[in-house]
Amino acid sequence: MAKYVLKCVECGKEYEDDSFRLRCDEDHEPALLRTIYRKKELTVKDELPGMFKFADYLPVGRVIDCMGAPLTYKSERLGKYLGLEKLYVIFNGYWPEKGAFMETASFKELEAPSVLARVPKDCGKTIVVASAGNTGRAFARICSENGLPLVLVIPQQSADQIWNTKPFSDSVKLILAGGNSDYFDAITLAGKLVGLNGFFPEGGAFNVARRDGMGTTVLDFAATVGEVPKHYFQAIGSGTGGIAAWEAYLRLAEEGRYGNGCMTLHLSQNHPFVPITESWADRLPEIPASDPESDKMKITETCAKVLTNRKPPYALRGGVYDVLCESSGRTYAVTNTEAYRAMSIFEKFEGIDICHAAGVAVGSLMQAVENGIVASGDLIALNITGGGERKVKTDYDLHYLEPIACFSDGEIGGRDAVHKLEALFAGV
Repeated sequence: MAKYVLKCVECGKEYEDDSFRLRCDEDHEPALLRTIYRKKELTVKDELPGMFKFADYLPVGRVIDCMGAPLTYKSERLGKYLGLEKLYVIFNGYWPEKGAFMETASFKELEAPSVLARVPKDCGKTIVVASAGNTGRAFARICSENGLPLVLVIPQQSADQIWNTKPFSDSVKLILAGGNSDYFDAITLAGKLVGLNGFFPEGGAFNVARRDGMGTTVLDFAATVGEVPKHYFQAIGSGTGGIAAWEAYLRLAEEGRYGNGCMTLHLSQNHPFVPITESWADRLPEIPASDPESDKMKITETCAKVLTNRKPPYALRGGVYDVLCESSGRTYAVTNTEAYRAMSIFEKFEGIDICHAAGVAVGSLMQAVENGIVASGDLIALNITGGGERKVKTDYDLHYLEPIACFSDGEIGGRDAVHKLEALFAGV
């Protein structure tokens, strides 16, 4: 008997996993599948590499080589500065002195191993991943390290984000969405590629392995502290990380040993591009339609580009709106100025650099403290989704992935893109 089944959050239909399923077959509104594990007790298997120590709560049939895992520790200095007695940091990045070994310096290194280990090693197909930067860097690294085939599609403006501490394997290919393209354009281009024979989509928020991989942040907190947090702070782009955190909380609440008090989600975005924050402020069940060019202009004004997704999984069943409702959640808009100040304060008190997205999360925590939303004695989890990049670049000479093709923003929406992709991968 398989260790888990996939269950539709809308109709309840269950599926044995074929390693590729992303959606329910029934005719209803879009909805996520959720992993239901037969074994309810969480056992941390420290003998397994990296995040696979949480293999009981991962939809995987094998283990692949990786070192990255969340690191939870109590913040003394930042907590004291903010007046918080029980502030815990979930650090995801590179900080070897502390025991953190994500050489991509991003918690997206929790997604890639889980997604790849869900798929049989000899499936004979190539995974296609669309990314705004960090996810792509993580997949490129893990696929390269394990010799797994990957085609990565990212906006051209994010090309300098695809680096590694070692040379990339030939199994990893990079395609750029050029011109004024953004993450959604990269998703569109990737969608054309997965329509060709021999390729399959990573699946984004619809992939249970991606969400359960990110959910290990909450598992690590619970295993370290002994209970789930009252408040959970994280910056979001698509909001998939927030969904993942809530799903991990639900499993722990059912498990029973870590407390069943509700965990409030505190999700933040980088002003001025804050579609989820604005929609939730008005309790809208859907994000209103907006002008794409206006959105792209707002995106250019943000410092945390990885937090920009024009089509987040907000309205679908089990999506961001639902988990905010269920958790009595809150959202925040954090300006660039606030994010940079928060980054500086975190480094001053904790002793490690953090990425812009993590600065947004710290900025939201500072807003919550200033507005009396959290109390000094509350148990708080602060997910630092990326840190130590400056240290990586000090410790290693970086290697950048060269693209095999670049598509203009005019090409992406047309039929010619398919022909160009067919020619690019003819005979592969």
